[in-house]
Amino acid sequence: MKIPFSIILLAGCLAASCTKEATPVKDIRNLDELALSKATIDATTAPYTVRTIAGIFEPSSSDPHLVNGPGLKAKFWKPHGITVDGDGSIYVADFFNSAIRKITVQNNVYTEPLSYNPDTGGGLLPEAVGISPGGTLYIVSTGYGIRIYNKEKGIDVYDRIANSDSNLDLEKDSKGVMWFVSDVSLGKITGTTIQRNVVNFSSLLAPNESLRGIGTGPNGVKYVSTATQLFKITNDGKITRLFQNERFVFISGIAVTKDGNTIYLAEGNKIKKIVGNTITTICGPLSAADGRDGVGAAADVVAANLALSNSETALFVSDTRNTIRKITLQ
Repeated sequence: MKIPFSIILLAGCLAASCTKEATPVKDIRNLDELALSKATIDATTAPYTVRTIAGIFEPSSSDPHLVNGPGLKAKFWKPHGITVDGDGSIYVADFFNSAIRKITVQNNVYTEPLSYNPDTGGGLLPEAVGISPGGTLYIVSTGYGIRIYNKEKGIDVYDRIANSDSNLDLEKDSKGVMWFVSDVSLGKITGTTIQRNVVNFSSLLAPNESLRGIGTGPNGVKYVSTATQLFKITNDGKITRLFQNERFVFISGIAVTKDGNTIYLAEGNKIKKIVGNTITTICGPLSAADGRDGVGAAADVVAANLALSNSETALFVSDTRNTIRKITLQ
């Protein structure tokens, strides 16, 4: 008996379809990477691919300034400090919204509930945020000092030495200690104990110059910056100025790989990479100023701060135009 050609063709298509569905798809998502649909995976894994993952591009924020929800429908208002939790979720210091925002691995944005201490006047203006494995939030801010908060554990510590107590960045080291920069000194927070002026930079700074960024490396090493200088501090407190002949414009964020071999800077609104004595630019602002995604120099990025993913295969960047960007590194 002859089988009509159309039936043979249909059977072949069904077989091919079944074979395709049965073929396992390699899942490249890690716990520290935001969830991607399979259709976008191949397009977003090239080195230095920049992709907007949360926020609505707005050079000047419009009302309402704070919106939660799916990443690309959420709204921020001048996000700055950014960190990655152990489960891959991202925490953002949303400066003008006086809020801490969380971006889950499913790419949903929430506002962390905080009960404000009356002594703060109800303000926050967070510059940077850190989080412990137990869920305790560490917040440093402009004018409102330091806040340590964990509602479930009954922790609500507020420390401000004066109305002008501004702390511009914070980073957790490999032992879970939070290090922060404050004016001309480096301080640390262990649990709920705050120690200020652990390392003093006064003799190395010009009048009215202050510290801005911090990143932590292995073996107790810290990297600290002013707007135009970059320093390395060893575990015993020895300070060395790096790249003395480099004309840094404005260093506002530092991220260091776990092995200490690579340093990333948010500098002059660009993202720069330091390996050994070589500094290269990954991406930065474009004259179009349209917040476009793209690869490397083809993307428009105005970086405020940055954080490495747990796998160190990506950078998460707060963009001053009210978005959060992801840069694929490998």
